[in-house]
Amino acid sequence: MPRPLGRAPLTMALISSALAAAVLAPAVLAPAALAEAWKRCAYNDQPIGCRDSHSADGTVRIVWEDGMAMTYRLVKEGFPLSTLRDSLGGTWERRVFVQGNAEFTNPANGNRIFVPLR
Repeated sequence: MPRPLGRAPLTMALISSALAAAVLAPAVLAPAALAEAWKRCAYNDQPIGCRDSHSADGTVRIVWEDGMAMTYRLVKEGFPLSTLRDSLGGTWERRVFVQGNAEFTNPANGNRIFVPLR
C-alpha cells in the first residue's frame, strides 16, 4: 500500500540533514584531530609546549602553546652551528645536537630556546 505523500518531504529533509552531517563532520573535525602534539620545549629554561616546522630553504617556524609564533630564516648554514635571523631582525645561533635536539641562542640578549627532536 502506498504511503501518503504528505510525509515524504519531511522524511527526505531528515535524510538529507543526516547525510550532510555525516559528510561534513569528518571535514570539520579533521584539522584538530591531525594537529601534532605539543613538544616539551623551553624558553630561557622555562618549559613551554611548542611545534616547529622546517622548510627546504632552511626556514624554521616555532609556534608556542601560548599562541606566540616566530619565523627564523637561514643566514649561514653550518653543522652543528647555523645562523638564523628572526622576523624582528634578531640573530640566533642554532646548535643541533647528535640526537637531533636543537638549541637556539641569541648572542645579543642571551635568550635561549630548546626544541627537542620529538
